[in-house]
Amino acid sequence: MTGTSSEDGAGLRRETERVVNEVAQELRTLDDGAAWFSGLSPAGRQEVLRQVGGYAMQAHITAADGRAGVARSGAPRR
Repeated sequence: MTGTSSEDGAGLRRETERVVNEVAQELRTLDDGAAWFSGLSPAGRQEVLRQVGGYAMQAHITAADGRAGVARSGAPRR
């Protein structure tokens, strides 16, 4: 998706919301979501991270929620 019109502001916001919701509902795998993210331009990735940070703030997640999410992601523990 690098450099496509889906990276315009409104288009990327809608696409990000859709992909994040699909991953959260397990309609799309985390690997599929990561592949989508990897296909974005650096500017697109930065915008997606900004949006996802906003989602996290709105959800008022706790440290326990964050740990559970990291555990589900398969990320290595430090």
